[in-house]
Amino acid sequence: MSAVAAGVIGCFATPVKAQEALGNQIVQFSVDTIVEFEFLQSHGSYQATLGIKNETTGEETVLFREIKPYDAFGNGQNQPSSRGQDNLGTRVDYVGTVAGGTVANRLTEFTFKANNKYVFYLESVSPSGQTRRSVLSTQRFAKFLGSLDGGISGDVKGNRISWEDGGQVEVGNDSDYDDFVIEAGGYLINVTCPF
Repeated sequence: MSAVAAGVIGCFATPVKAQEALGNQIVQFSVDTIVEFEFLQSHGSYQATLGIKNETTGEETVLFREIKPYDAFGNGQNQPSSRGQDNLGTRVDYVGTVAGGTVANRLTEFTFKANNKYVFYLESVSPSGQTRRSVLSTQRFAKFLGSLDGGISGDVKGNRISWEDGGQVEVGNDSDYDDFVIEAGGYLINVTCPF
């Protein structure tokens, strides 16, 4: 997680503290702010894309995209499932990792433009492709823990964002909040602007 040490960078004429934590409300910064994100793990058989939508301009930016639904997809292995349980850090419930090839990139960064309003989104597609859904962080489908400049607290580095994709249509929302898990920031770094 050392790469996330430089997780939040703002270009300030004088030092200013960034928004302390991302959350279920609209995200907005008073200055251009770069936040680094790290993919931790996903769970579930749906294939997902996580991104940020600029509510001011309508532009959407993908942060992480699953290139297959889970690590063992297509190899015929039986996948143990445990609905309604947070399985972060385990190999249970259709786990997806960078090492297993579900997500290609572990780290990405995004520049939040000053005074623009943002929300996070998670789009999910069933293995058959017949069921598609999209949920927003403002709809309470994401849990936020920690803060952007909080360093390490327990097993959380920075601001952990844990998603519930809404569950399968047949069974509804299973409220496990491990369907897609990332961390943001970790430390605040003030950079003096060159101008």
